Amino acid sequence: MKRILCMLMAILMLISCASLLFSCKDEEKKAEGSGYEGGKRVDDGSIFYERSLVSDDLPDYDYNGREFRIVTHMPEEIIVNEDEKNKGDLIKDAKFARTKAVEDRFNVKIKVVYSGAFSEVSDYVSKTVLAASNEFDLLVNMSLDTGKLVLKKLFLNWYDIENVNFDKPWWATANKTDLTIGDNCPIAISDLNYTAITQTYCMIFNKNLASSYELGDIYGLVLDGKWTFDKLQEMIKDVYVDDGNDKRDEGDFYGLSHGNGSCINTYLWAFDNPVCKKGEDGLPEIVFKTEKMNGIVSDLYDMFFNTDGVYFDPTKVNEKSIAASLFFEKRAIFIPATLGSPTQEKYRNFEDDYGIIPYPKYTEDQAEYKTMADGYHSVLAVPKTVKDTEFVGIITEALSAESWKTLTPTLYEIALKTRYLRDSESKEIMDIIIAGRTFDFGYIYDGWEGFSFILEGMMSARKNNFESEYYIRYNSAFRQYKSTIKTISNM
Repeated sequence: MKRILCMLMAILMLISCASLLFSCKDEEKKAEGSGYEGGKRVDDGSIFYERSLVSDDLPDYDYNGREFRIVTHMPEEIIVNEDEKNKGDLIKDAKFARTKAVEDRFNVKIKVVYSGAFSEVSDYVSKTVLAASNEFDLLVNMSLDTGKLVLKKLFLNWYDIENVNFDKPWWATANKTDLTIGDNCPIAISDLNYTAITQTYCMIFNKNLASSYELGDIYGLVLDGKWTFDKLQEMIKDVYVDDGNDKRDEGDFYGLSHGNGSCINTYLWAFDNPVCKKGEDGLPEIVFKTEKMNGIVSDLYDMFFNTDGVYFDPTKVNEKSIAASLFFEKRAIFIPATLGSPTQEKYRNFEDDYGIIPYPKYTEDQAEYKTMADGYHSVLAVPKTVKDTEFVGIITEALSAESWKTLTPTLYEIALKTRYLRDSESKEIMDIIIAGRTFDFGYIYDGWEGFSFILEGMMSARKNNFESEYYIRYNSAFRQYKSTIKTISNM
């Protein structure tokens, strides 16, 4: 009888697993629908079909093989060689298809004419544009370094570029709400900048370990609006196990493993304390020094340096950092990350289940979860040496639109939501994280002179006197923002 019962249980488990497998395959198949069949639009219920119906309203042109020349710190964001496609990398295939579609439609050749580290790209742009040399049509470069270049008056106003329509869904709303001053906008963000998604900050937690420590329904807290800094502290403060050497080090077990860099700066926006907001006159105002900033600095300092359950790695988080190693070796429950992290090999091969959640609110009465994209994400700018702005506008708009229609849903709906995230709650919460992204004028145009990196600097130096640090940076920050606002206003 026991043998029969065991066999029945095994059969039921196989049926259950098979049902789950086919369910996941059906979901992925539906997500991967192209919206086309035999060159015609087909209503297959996919996001691809829905987006294919949105017109970019561009005129038909044949540019007879003309080159559209791009300078970028990240050529892989734009160009994928033909020998790299069809090798199982959905994102590369989508990028290739996006670029090829625009090339075929307008008979152009999209080419990266210069690439390098973002500082090298900035030097190249400064040299060529100031020399009045027409070397490229579009700059796709790291946001903060491009923001610095604006002070050199190297770029055209996006509102003067024909056929560019910021009202279309492939342009970030921040272009109009945060990055435009008067009628001027020298740098912008579209779905062509897919790193503005992958570089968005979030948190990841080990579901197995969270369950072992009886941390409760973390997803439920998020969805109920109750995921706060205090709740995070409550969960992690006592989660610490020494490895036997009576020394706090990377060999121990922690509730939170945290690195340095912009994953710390993100708390500014997560706690709804932006650097700049537009005033009634439409100009950005510095609103950074709020009543709660002293509390934010003090709370973060206590978390990093006075909490047993936290390991603080003074280096920036990446796959090889100590902070990341603790998580991958199952010696930390929580870790800050970016939305693109699950596409990395270590996450794909991670044995334990993990979940993705936003940074916590500062307090429960905060209206929304907020976050930011790391400054390494790219932005777009048109050099003032360009003569044919209509050509630049058409191809940039087409690349942005096609990215929104094919690349973004492939990255977001298939690669992240269907292939790399492991539960339905994470998918719902990812939408919340994306909805909370901010592109603060005070960050994009910080130039490493403003207030956007103050938390990172203070935690690196183990400082918690906010007032002192604020006034040390006060003069350089106000000069930076004032000069930028004046330059953009007078474009």
